[in-house]
Amino acid sequence: MSISVPPNVQFAAMIAVSALLVGTCIRMATMHGQSPEVAQSRLGSLKSWWIVSLVVIVSAVLGPLAMVTVAGGLSVLALREFVALPLQPAIPRSVTLATYGLILVSYAAVAWQWVSFFVIAVPLLSIAVPAFVLIVSGHVDAYLRHVGRVAFIVMVTTYAVGHIALLVTLPPSSNPESGPAGLFLFVIAITEINDIAQAIVGRRLGRRKLTPVSPKKTWEGFLGGMVITSLIAMLLGAWLTALTPLQCIAAGMLLSIAGQLGDLNMSAVKREIGVKDSGTLLPGQGGILDRIDSLTFTAPLFYYYFQWVNR
Repeated sequence: MSISVPPNVQFAAMIAVSALLVGTCIRMATMHGQSPEVAQSRLGSLKSWWIVSLVVIVSAVLGPLAMVTVAGGLSVLALREFVALPLQPAIPRSVTLATYGLILVSYAAVAWQWVSFFVIAVPLLSIAVPAFVLIVSGHVDAYLRHVGRVAFIVMVTTYAVGHIALLVTLPPSSNPESGPAGLFLFVIAITEINDIAQAIVGRRLGRRKLTPVSPKKTWEGFLGGMVITSLIAMLLGAWLTALTPLQCIAAGMLLSIAGQLGDLNMSAVKREIGVKDSGTLLPGQGGILDRIDSLTFTAPLFYYYFQWVNR
């Protein structure tokens, strides 16, 4: 069976691979004279970027089911990392298994175009499922903490991230040139570009601390990243979305703000627990939660923003 890939998506994929090649050459050239530990960390980070980028690009090329599968895989891995954190008390295994089941049901609903079930039922089930399991099993000593944590975890790792999968349920007429793949690539690319832009500007120009929750974040990095992200959103949006240039700039600004909030949200969680990284799955970048923290806020915001401008 042949796969039909919109020309705009093909072009965006080639641009992404080209950018990775250029970034690889620059990173390899700048590693001369660095300590073995630093060089190894930077090589690991580069490898992780290639893996993550190729998974996203290939899923967009393969179509809606692949995009839903990748989003579901991210949610499963994120849940796995979350429950592995040193939470006190630890979430009971029975609740964890039930939560994995909820994730599968949630993405099955998206695959079958049951949008209302996902949007309305999943938030309610994020409370009802752990509550039911805890009551039936008798683990009620830390009832509120367990239910609250699981509800938070599901809302962040599944409900929020799942909105990138919901993009495949939008009518073809909403994005006739690039389809759901274009929207999928746009929101992920802009989210990651914003993370990189804010980090680079913050390191070079940052002076004023943004918040004590994450001491390395600065107002200069945040605002500079927003400007860069908005401009790139205008360029990418012309290829991947049906948005006007002004709507693309607005999308870039909104995603930049949301991405920063998503990053800080996960930083606050790790600060409370007392860990630096959520995991070690991605060498040089930490865990899956460290990589998708911004996406947990940008994915739902973009989904509803795109629907609003196309109403």
